[in-house]
Amino acid sequence: MAAATTTIEVGERSIVLTSQSKKMFPDDGITKGELVDYYLEVAPWMLPHVAGRPLTLQCYPAGIGGHKFYQKNTGEHFPEWMARTTMLSKDEGETTYALADEAATLVYLANQNCITFHVCSARVPRLDRPDLLILDLDPSDSDFEKVRQGAQALRPMLTEAGLVPYVKTSGSRGLHVVAPIVPGDDHDAVRHFARNIAERLCRLEPELFTVEMSKKRRGTRVFVDYLRNGMAQTVAAPYTVRGLPGAPVATPLRWEELEDPALHARSHTLRTVRDRLARHGDPWQHMQRDARPLAD
Repeated sequence: MAAATTTIEVGERSIVLTSQSKKMFPDDGITKGELVDYYLEVAPWMLPHVAGRPLTLQCYPAGIGGHKFYQKNTGEHFPEWMARTTMLSKDEGETTYALADEAATLVYLANQNCITFHVCSARVPRLDRPDLLILDLDPSDSDFEKVRQGAQALRPMLTEAGLVPYVKTSGSRGLHVVAPIVPGDDHDAVRHFARNIAERLCRLEPELFTVEMSKKRRGTRVFVDYLRNGMAQTVAAPYTVRGLPGAPVATPLRWEELEDPALHARSHTLRTVRDRLARHGDPWQHMQRDARPLAD
């Protein structure tokens, strides 16, 4: 028997949806239809953060309990209307990425079993000039308090460096501290700047934080990952769902929310974020107004 299909209109696009009853998060009863609806409804808040950024897709054809894969190159079956861009990387040559410049792209890709969207720190047409500085606080254990402390310590460091920092949950285990920057420096310069900030945090609290890439050598310390600033490196996009039980969402926060002792990396989920946005809006809504050049 052929899988049930339905066609919906998203803006000017007609999208055929398939297998909407498939359980993507079986223990939570979350179907592909619910995932598609989520991305359709959060698109007005999510698109300003992802538009123009090459997408790396994390797909789960059989839901989160089955095989998963990452996809960078656009599929041959992707519709002609979907925006694309080509980027060179040192180890992979030329790659043609999808761009989520409209809600229809998020809906189409969610219907293709993409749960998580990863984006890089630069936008077209200046893919060689980042407009974000990213520090990913990645814990080695389940102690989220260390992650919280790291974000709170990074805030004044970035402010003193002339930047305006923002924070979000990763939706997995940590926090992302992000600062909008004026595109001008290349990836190497931004990564060097981010490393200097990360090392400053490590010197401040050497028992809690590290820039050591070897997991074995980190011990229980939080890895202050400055490498997200490299060319073609990615981070979970704001408002993307993660392929984990409960369908947690990488969620922009207000800084004062870090004071809540109940906060953790998976606090906000596919089933709670839409109400949060309706009540409070997007804390990152005006982020790009705060873009600053990197200090010399």
